[in-house]
Amino acid sequence: MPGACKFVRESEAGRTVIRLSGVFDRTSAAELAERLEAERGGEVVLDFSLIREFADLGVAALAHELAGGDRRLLLRGLRQHQLRIFRYFGVDVEAFQHPQAPALH
Repeated sequence: MPGACKFVRESEAGRTVIRLSGVFDRTSAAELAERLEAERGGEVVLDFSLIREFADLGVAALAHELAGGDRRLLLRGLRQHQLRIFRYFGVDVEAFQHPQAPALH
């Protein structure tokens, strides 16, 4: 489907990096949750820097997953609007912030 979210799994400095591109919606969030469930141990970086469109329901669905999880995730490439939605759902976005990402304001 055109505009669908694409996932690319890579390794970077001993971490698993999942790079997302395209449109991130509720279906994409469900697929990402499945992919995260399949990851075993170690840090996982979710790189959203190539996402061209975020659906709020997708961000909300992912926020629900992050708020209840205990897995070591780092986030990068999110815009202020998405960070705000994560905060609304109780996600401590600063705890998930990638060390190379710019400071949050």
